[in-house]
Amino acid sequence: MTGGPLFHEQNARQRIAALVDPGSFTEFLPPPERLTSPYLAQLGIPVSLDDGVVIGRAKIGGRKVYLAAQVGQFVGGAVGEIHGAKLTGLFKAAARDRVPCVVIVESGGVRLHEGSAGEIAITETMRAIFECRARKVPTIAVIGSDIGAYGGMGILSTCCDFRVMTEHGRLGISGPIVIEKWMGKKAYDSSNRALVWKTSGGKTKYLLGDADALVHDSAAAVREAVAKVLTKSSAVTLKAVKARQKQLQQRLKRFGQTADPDAVWKGMGVRNIEAASLASGPEFVALAKRGK
Repeated sequence: MTGGPLFHEQNARQRIAALVDPGSFTEFLPPPERLTSPYLAQLGIPVSLDDGVVIGRAKIGGRKVYLAAQVGQFVGGAVGEIHGAKLTGLFKAAARDRVPCVVIVESGGVRLHEGSAGEIAITETMRAIFECRARKVPTIAVIGSDIGAYGGMGILSTCCDFRVMTEHGRLGISGPIVIEKWMGKKAYDSSNRALVWKTSGGKTKYLLGDADALVHDSAAAVREAVAKVLTKSSAVTLKAVKARQKQLQQRLKRFGQTADPDAVWKGMGVRNIEAASLASGPEFVALAKRGK
């Protein structure tokens, strides 16, 4: 499961090719369509012919899926009007056709260059995700890059049925640099990689229940985890929302004043912090389950 290229080192199209059945991917709105952001062009900023996201249909284990992969190399995978419209359309198609939808997230959030257009795109995509869930169409976010899933894409990831993460993935609302800016370097040093990953990394998110699977940093492991949940979905109900809100309130009460992420790990049952820090994803899961 650990063989082959590391998932976090691959680009968007390489990740898609590694996850889906060979030769099954058909791209929608590919680069020759030249769908680019008008806002970036107006500002004299280089554009991308796919506007930083690859979308299409494919098969995983013979099962049809709709699939998106964000391009972190283009403005940090940030969402703009065109980028967001492609995501929205993909989830809407998934809901219409009752086909599972997988999004490989690699984004720092919304493009500030595009103002409210990016924010609106996020809300429209969120609505499309909930449309999928209302029809019990599985929605899965894969988070396994150093850029992570922050801002609007962090929110969208938590709206999906499932989140598959690797230990390289990060998930949150505000990114490390933003937190440092508002809280100060003494409170949160964004250059401290151990602090950043223990705050918003895959291991911590798995412990807290924000990630449903924590897997090896390989396309094979990600593919296996995604395949397991392609037939599972749940509608968003008031009862479920209230239960989740209660969980978050309890988490805030328990860890809200905690400055040391190691204390969170210990509070969630991890006894050997050093061993857990060095463990791979599945090894960490085993340690966490045993409470060692």
